[in-house]
Amino acid sequence: MKYSYFQLTFGQDETYLHPETSYERLKKYGYDAIELTPPKGRYGKGITLERFVTEHQRLTKEYGLGVSCLNDCWGEAWDPYSPHYKTLTDVDGAKKAVKETKETIDVAHELGSSFVTVAVAIAHEVNAKNAARAVEVAVSSLQELCVYAEKQSIKLVFEATNHLEMGKFVNTVANHKRLIEKTGCSNLGLQLDWFHAGFEELNCYEAVVEAQPLLWHLHFRDTNSLTPGYGNTDFKAIMRALLRYGYTGFCTIESSPMVVDGETAVHDGITYLKFCEHVASLQLSSDFPNGYTV
Repeated sequence: MKYSYFQLTFGQDETYLHPETSYERLKKYGYDAIELTPPKGRYGKGITLERFVTEHQRLTKEYGLGVSCLNDCWGEAWDPYSPHYKTLTDVDGAKKAVKETKETIDVAHELGSSFVTVAVAIAHEVNAKNAARAVEVAVSSLQELCVYAEKQSIKLVFEATNHLEMGKFVNTVANHKRLIEKTGCSNLGLQLDWFHAGFEELNCYEAVVEAQPLLWHLHFRDTNSLTPGYGNTDFKAIMRALLRYGYTGFCTIESSPMVVDGETAVHDGITYLKFCEHVASLQLSSDFPNGYTV
């Protein structure tokens, strides 16, 4: 597996003012890449987009890390710091989402990343009466983004989010796949976040199965929103499913809030997931558990 860490979970000061700290930490513990959030909206600490790109071009080269994904951190309705959050369910919100995500696609191209995260989010309640219109707006917006992304050789990963954070609309992998199919776009895939999946999916193994063949990116966050191993997600089962289906994307660790601290979370996260990957590979062996193949 390839391991990455979502940098913004280290806090805005480190992310935008002292990004080299993140790179040093990830390099120290054997990560392959970093996931970035461009300085836009309520994020950035005054750092310009141009400076952000130049700085990370330098840091990725200096530390030998890739950029696993660009994530705009789509705002949620309950977030008091994001009054103009991006959505894909109403026309005005979708216009904002498309405009800002196109900028992020440009950044991903400049930084050599293959993926940009998109999400749904809702501005107003979606119900049986207005769901068809919400789907229409979402599909049209995703199609526009996919056309733009394809010119930059970027793939979009559609994150399945839970109904408590993003509202009750296409929260499951199955419904995300239906939306993707409606777009008819070949550069739109799925991103599973195990914190969100814990709310919506029947179990984590089935979620991986359901996501095939569109599972392109993963967020590893435990049931309590902390670093993998700090909650009760069955990450060994997830690793078995990923190994069975030959997953080749990034396993990006996310922790929000950051407990105990960044150093500990980064160390524990990759150590625990590599252990789960090791156990899963043993469990899938024909020698397991007898030590010989029948």
